[in-house]
Amino acid sequence: RVKRARSTNPPSEVDRLSSLPDCLILQVFLNLPTKDVVKTSVLSTRWTTLWKDVPGLDLDTEDFNIHETFVSFVDNFLERNRGLSIHRFKLTYDSSYAEEPGLVNRWVDTAARLKVEHLDLSDVVCDQDLMMNPTVYTCSSLVSLRLVGMSLPSPERVSLPFLKDIVLIVVEYTNRWALEKLISQCPVLENVSIDRIYGDGMPILRVRSQSLLSFMHYWDKNDDYEKDRIVEIDAPMLKYLRISDGGTTSFIIKNQPSLVEADIETVFNLTNERRLQVANEIQKRDMVRDFLVGISKVKDLTIASSTLEVIYDYARYVQLPVFRNLYTLCVRFNSYMLEMLPVFLEVCPNLKTLVVVRII
Repeated sequence: RVKRARSTNPPSEVDRLSSLPDCLILQVFLNLPTKDVVKTSVLSTRWTTLWKDVPGLDLDTEDFNIHETFVSFVDNFLERNRGLSIHRFKLTYDSSYAEEPGLVNRWVDTAARLKVEHLDLSDVVCDQDLMMNPTVYTCSSLVSLRLVGMSLPSPERVSLPFLKDIVLIVVEYTNRWALEKLISQCPVLENVSIDRIYGDGMPILRVRSQSLLSFMHYWDKNDDYEKDRIVEIDAPMLKYLRISDGGTTSFIIKNQPSLVEADIETVFNLTNERRLQVANEIQKRDMVRDFLVGISKVKDLTIASSTLEVIYDYARYVQLPVFRNLYTLCVRFNSYMLEMLPVFLEVCPNLKTLVVVRII
């Protein structure tokens, strides 16, 4: 009996992706940039027009040689989905084009009417010339909001019952209370990340939320040390706190019984010279003490050398709180600052793991 040789070429039926139903393929496409999704149209006759049914857009103006083609593509996407709902609307655009602000706000308004769930807009210029459409404050379908390089208007009304994630990068605020109002009126908000710029119009930021689980605050160093900037956090459910800030004068941490992990890098807007000058100021000493009390229930702490140096200086005047729940400590510093570490370790009686990361 003659045995037939077994083929080394995989049979067509092994193409598992093609065998999936359209609904699952669309879910896969939904997690890819739109330019890559369009390319799949040449892989199969079945996929020739399937990309048009993806309920989301992830588009970058730099992928188009002609700006008008980019505009037309976005318009066609929104027109195809008229009467439907869209999962994601993500655009990276260039506001230097004269008509761009009006275009983007028109697109946002349409996306809101199409009940968009995830809105992600980035201006490659990042000059805050574009004023975001106030419609975003009342887009009741929104689950996540990410804005880069634009201005946020003051909200007259906020209705975002499903919004869980907010990411704001180099955004300018036309009203100093705009962000506070936005955060406080999102009933299921869980994650907020803010990467700020100097002169963003918000000298005082109050983060008040009964649902917030994670808060990240970034601010690069600058030379304007005379202006007081304050961040106040009142979020009893907060579990993760990340601060990388060279410009904020005062951090006020209230009501943090649930804090599990923190990553702190701040000198409270002090240069080395000013640190020596104000070491005896009661108000500044009390602020540092209260900040440490606010994070003293944390279990996992990462701390920068600059912050450790501030703690070391003020420990001469202020009794440090005890970090009884702290089990893991990671310290990032230069070798010459090693002598500062024992001062902080004395108030960590239950510490089990110490990680020292040297900065070169």
